[in-house]
Amino acid sequence: MKTDVELLENLEQILSTLRHQLGNSVNSLKITLDVLRENYDLFNDAKKKEYLKRGSRVLARQQQLVDAMKSYSQFKVKEQSEIAFLSFWKHFLNSASSRVEDANIKLIHHGEVEPCLIMGDSAALNKVMTSILENAIEAVEGMDDPIIELKVSKTNSSLRIVVEDNGSGIRKNDMPRVFTPLFTTKPGKMGMGLPIARKLLLEMEGRIKIDSVFGGGTKARVWLKSVGGQERGKEVRH
Repeated sequence: MKTDVELLENLEQILSTLRHQLGNSVNSLKITLDVLRENYDLFNDAKKKEYLKRGSRVLARQQQLVDAMKSYSQFKVKEQSEIAFLSFWKHFLNSASSRVEDANIKLIHHGEVEPCLIMGDSAALNKVMTSILENAIEAVEGMDDPIIELKVSKTNSSLRIVVEDNGSGIRKNDMPRVFTPLFTTKPGKMGMGLPIARKLLLEMEGRIKIDSVFGGGTKARVWLKSVGGQERGKEVRH
């Protein structure tokens, strides 16, 4: 369980991000409206419409932030059950292959995945893996030889999935905030993928760890709760 100090640090990170995101947006809207108000009688109709459109774009951004915060609460693990991992993984690999092919990225899958059962919610797990994959795809944008590697290994009590890319990596100062809702360094993004993935994994008694070297790629490791026994032909619903 998190200590009080950790909870306070997480809260401070979230509030700091909110101050930055909303602060910039509110300041931009204030400037736009102030200019429009002070020059209303001087501007022609076209100029007035231009400033009104600017204000609307800022409000749309604020609405995106609100919707992103709502999404954090909306994504939940609804019902956990035994999942035939091999079936789930084949479905995910097919989806991932199509996605990276569209982006001209090389996808490498290491080794065979043995049949096993894990405990979780298949829809939530799919959201987790899709979010991690999308982060990796964004990380390798602009690379000369973009590569994403997938690895799976199993112990008696857990199953580990590794998603590694050769992208731009994460700056050292940004690493403590990668799981903070709304934190992002990418223009136009909401920064909710990893926070939601971590939340869902915790609800499924799993965990995630991110390792990265700026300029040297990123490795995301996910641990899922393994259930004793082999797959019994159980199909996974997606």
